[in-house]
Amino acid sequence: MDIKDIENIIKILKQNEVTEFELEQEGTRVKLARTPAGGYASAESRLDVIPAVQVSMATGAMAVATPPQEDLGRFVKVESPIVGTFYRKPSPDAELFVKEGDIVSKGATLCIVEAMKLMNEIESPTSGRVVKILGAEGKVVEFGEVLFLIDPAA
Repeated sequence: MDIKDIENIIKILKQNEVTEFELEQEGTRVKLARTPAGGYASAESRLDVIPAVQVSMATGAMAVATPPQEDLGRFVKVESPIVGTFYRKPSPDAELFVKEGDIVSKGATLCIVEAMKLMNEIESPTSGRVVKILGAEGKVVEFGEVLFLIDPAA
């Protein structure tokens, strides 16, 4: 069982609002339990070794940081096209691609999502002002997760 399998299980559990799940397969035991914050904690054991692994995922708590629902309709949502790790800059010592409040042009690079050692540049689908950055540096983002809100009227 690899991390991709665990991510798929978490996605299914989240969609079906399951709070606890346990699986044992070929000497590997995975137990997932939803934490109060809405994420999942995972413990995986092979033989007698039990390393703890924290599995991060988007939670409803992130919605609190977004503008009120009635405002979302006028913003362009930039969604992750893949599952991967979110980066706001091209390298650790480089400048951020964009900050909240920046004016961007259509096609400008907003971030990178790393998947399987490939760096995928995410470009702005429109010109406008970056209203909100929802992706967290170095955290896993899921397919379809909203990463940025852009106001095309700005």
